[in-house]
Amino acid sequence: MHRRSLLAASSLLAAPAFVPGLARAQGASRAGTLRVVPETLTTILDPHFTTSFTTRDFSYLVYDTLLAVNDKWEPTPQMAERWEVSPDGMEYRFTLREGLTFHDGTAVTGEDCVASLRRWGARDALGGTMLRATETLDAPDPRTLRIKLKQPFGLVLQALSKPGAMVPMIMPKRLAETPPNRPVTEPIGSGPYRFVAAEYRPGDRIVLVRHEGYRPRTEPSAWASGAKRPTFDRIELIAMPDVSSQVSALSTGEVDYLERLPADVLPILRRNRDVKVQVVSPFGYQGLMRFNHLQPPFNDVRVRRAVMMAVDQADYLPGVAGLPEYGRECRSMLGCGTPYETTAGMPLKPDMEAARRLLRESGTDLSRPVVILHPADAPGIASLGLVTQDLLTRLGFTVDLQSMDLNTFFGRRTRPEGWNLFHTTNTVPDMQTPLQNPYMDGAGAPAGFAGWPQDEGVQQARAAFAGATSEEERKRAAEEAHRHAAEAGFYMPLGQFVAASAWRAELTEVPMGPAMFLWNIRRGR
Repeated sequence: MHRRSLLAASSLLAAPAFVPGLARAQGASRAGTLRVVPETLTTILDPHFTTSFTTRDFSYLVYDTLLAVNDKWEPTPQMAERWEVSPDGMEYRFTLREGLTFHDGTAVTGEDCVASLRRWGARDALGGTMLRATETLDAPDPRTLRIKLKQPFGLVLQALSKPGAMVPMIMPKRLAETPPNRPVTEPIGSGPYRFVAAEYRPGDRIVLVRHEGYRPRTEPSAWASGAKRPTFDRIELIAMPDVSSQVSALSTGEVDYLERLPADVLPILRRNRDVKVQVVSPFGYQGLMRFNHLQPPFNDVRVRRAVMMAVDQADYLPGVAGLPEYGRECRSMLGCGTPYETTAGMPLKPDMEAARRLLRESGTDLSRPVVILHPADAPGIASLGLVTQDLLTRLGFTVDLQSMDLNTFFGRRTRPEGWNLFHTTNTVPDMQTPLQNPYMDGAGAPAGFAGWPQDEGVQQARAAFAGATSEEERKRAAEEAHRHAAEAGFYMPLGQFVAASAWRAELTEVPMGPAMFLWNIRRGR
C-alpha cells in the first residue's frame, strides 16, 4: 500500500463506516454474528479442488477431518475415535466416533470416508502418493476405515492430518463421487458450521450458521485439533477488497476480524484500543514464481534457470512483508526453519549478467509476449507480479501482465494454454516436505500441479522419502528431490514472510495456527 492509500485509511477513521449490506443481519443478533473479511473471498467451495487459502478456511468451518495435527505437529484423533497400526506398519484401522452427522442429517460412515479420501488423493500431491502406496482402502463396517499398504509408506498419519490445502476433508459419499476434475457445488460436511445456500452471494458473501448436531471433542483446542466449539450463531465471510474500507469497518465495529493486512496500515490499527493486531501464524508464507513448463519460452530449462538467476528476493519482500522484521530471504522450496531446509540446486544470489548469457544461449524469441496471470484483487500476490514484470522487462522480455480477480486466476491457471507464469503464496507448513509441497510434484501433465513440470529424478526422490524408515534417509531424499526440482526450474521462491491479522479487542480466545480458524472465539470474557 502506498502513502496515499494509507492516508485514505486514516481519514476514514474519523467518521463512522457504512459498508453496503452489513446492516442486514438476516434476523440474527449482532452479538451472535462474527463478521470476517478474508484476504479474498472464494467462489470455489470444494476443499479437494483448489489450494486456495480462502477455500481451505471456509472448509474448516463446514467439514471435519479424520485426524488433525496439534501445535507440536503430532497427529491426533478428530473424527476418528482411535486408530490401530499393524506390527509391520502395513495396515491402519480407524474407528469413527459415535454420533457423527452431516449437515443433511445423515450419519457419517466409513464409506463416506473412503470416497472422500479417494477424491482428495486424486487432487492432492501427498494424498496421491499415499493412495499409490495403498493396496486396499475400504470400510469393513459403518464405523471403520481400513488402509492396507502394498509398499512401505511411513506418512499415513501425517497425510491424513495435513493442515493445509488440499486438506483431506470428509463429505458424504454421494458428493465425494463427483469427478475430481469437477468442483462440488453443494458444500455439506459434518463440521461446526453449515453453509446457508439461500444467503450465498458468489464473490460477495458466504453465510454459515451453527451446526446444532456438531459434537466437539473434549480435548483442548490446538490448531486444527481438539475442541472446535461453534461459539457464534452465525459467521459471515464478506468480500471487501479495499483495504481502507477494511480498516474503517473494523475500527467502527462494522466487522470483527480482518484476515491479512498490509503492514502500512498496522500503525493505525495499533493505536486503536478497540482493535488487536497479531501475527496468527509464526511460520508464515513463502512467495513463489511458477513457470508453465508446457508452453514456450519456459518449456526450455535454460530460460527458467535464467529467470531464477536474475531474481533478487530483496525486491519482492517489501511488497508482501511490509515491515523488515516480517520478512526474510529464503531460497529453500521446503521453507526456512523447517526440518528439511536446503538450497541444493538453487541459485544462491542474483546474477543478471549470467542470466542474460543463458538467455542468449537459449536463442529465445524475446519479442514473443510472456503472459503473467495477475490476480489484482489479492494484494499479497499482486505485488509479486509487478516486481516480476519489471524484472522480465529488464531481461529483455516482452511482458503481458493480464489482470483478473482471484477466482478467475484459479480457473485460468488450471488450463495449460494461454499463460506463461503466475505467482502465489503458500503457507510454509504446507511446503516443508517434498510430498506436502504441491509445487514439487514432478508427475507432469495431467497428473501434476499447475505448471506441470516433469522430472523422474524428483519422483524417485519423493518415493524414497515416502518409503524411508529413518529420519536420516528422509533428509537425504528431501535434499535430492530439492536438487532435481531446483535444477529443472520447477519454481523460484521469492522469500518468506509473516502477515498480521486484526480483530476487535472484545474478541477472546482467537485461535492461532497455520490457517484462519474461527471456532472457540468469544465476544467478551
